[in-house]
Amino acid sequence: MDFYTLNFAGLLLINSGLAYREYSQSRDGYQQVERSDKSEEGSESSSELVDEKSIDHFKKIFFLVYGLVFGADWLQFRVQGPFIYTLYKDQKGLPEEVVAALFTTGFLAGAVSALFVGSLADRYGRRAACLGYCIIVAMSLFSVLSDNVQILFIGRMLGGIGTTLQYTIFEAWMVTEYNQRNLKSSGLEIKTLFGRMITVSGVSAVAAGVFGEYLVEFTRTKTAPFMASACCLGAAFVLVLKEWTENYGDSAGSAGSFSSAIGNMKQILQVDRKVGTLALTSCCFEGSMYLFIYFWSPTLIAAHKLSGQESMLPFGMIFSSFMVAMMLGSMLFTSITTVYNWMTAAQLLRLTVTVASICLLAASYFKGEWLAFWFFCLYETCVGVYYPSMAHEKGKVIDDGVRANIYGMLRVPLNIYVVVALGFTREGEGYRQLIFVFCSGLLLLVSLTLKHFMRD
Repeated sequence: MDFYTLNFAGLLLINSGLAYREYSQSRDGYQQVERSDKSEEGSESSSELVDEKSIDHFKKIFFLVYGLVFGADWLQFRVQGPFIYTLYKDQKGLPEEVVAALFTTGFLAGAVSALFVGSLADRYGRRAACLGYCIIVAMSLFSVLSDNVQILFIGRMLGGIGTTLQYTIFEAWMVTEYNQRNLKSSGLEIKTLFGRMITVSGVSAVAAGVFGEYLVEFTRTKTAPFMASACCLGAAFVLVLKEWTENYGDSAGSAGSFSSAIGNMKQILQVDRKVGTLALTSCCFEGSMYLFIYFWSPTLIAAHKLSGQESMLPFGMIFSSFMVAMMLGSMLFTSITTVYNWMTAAQLLRLTVTVASICLLAASYFKGEWLAFWFFCLYETCVGVYYPSMAHEKGKVIDDGVRANIYGMLRVPLNIYVVVALGFTREGEGYRQLIFVFCSGLLLLVSLTLKHFMRD
């Protein structure tokens, strides 16, 4: 068994053990709450208690849609890794500058749309926005069937808008629905849901990676995974339409506008510095993550060649290992904050950002292939811890009435950061090292900011 296969198997084994323990703990928790409810005589009305069947239905309808949506996204991501460059460059014969412009267009569209899509979702409904997401991204996917450059640019614009919606409205719908259904009374911790979201995303990523590779080999066309992604979105659209209920923000039925959305954001930032801290954290951590996605493969290739190896790296296995490491992080979050209560989500967020900073700094100096891979796996574990920790803090700090609006606005600096960073991207090991050191410094700054403003 080679190095990467052995590490993948080890990560899978650890994940399996944690998943089994998490399942056992969750069942015990529901049974304890049920016994507690039965022992209370008339302390609460029956309408305020949520039975386990309702909980299971809520989790089923949400995570099934969430898995389909992120499975579709990961199918695209796997294409964007080894396939989309050759799709644009070789299959469609586009110049390097046009390919770079297509990618930049997606991030710019995401930055601009983040200014208003959340406000529109709060006003017209998060469920409606989720349906709109499925349509918008499906149109983006079908655009790759065309050789017309203008259509390809429109497709990238739609894809950028879709990414903003994806990371804004689904979580906003779930948190608001959780509060409206009073699911906390059942013993279902929202932290558990946040951890499960990353686990579902990781499973979808691994499955999408394998399935995407198979589709390309079987059909011999790099557009096949895009069409499979569109099918996933079609299934998600039907489920949202049939199973989800609508929820709104404070702007429902009002004549909200773009200027009022900006005004609300400014007012919230002035009143609550925690929102500004979360915006800084999101920008620096997730922006660094996007740069990591761009630079991890050339870093490992350089380390592989430095060790005297001429063989091709097993990128599919490496990618799957990263995703399993991310799943491990999400389960660690649940265990640390819910099962054992070793620390709060805010404390864990600070620790995670600090460890991620160390990982990137170490990856910039250690040249060994194995060490680089292990630091990258640890970094992906930090990503798995970060997302549910961040989601919990946003859920606690931001009101349901403006949730989608603020979630969208938080992505504005993130997209701008990525566009600027990619605009200065250069080839070479020295530049990659500089990027990792820069991102490490940013994350250290974020850690200090979190310690000051996000006290429990």
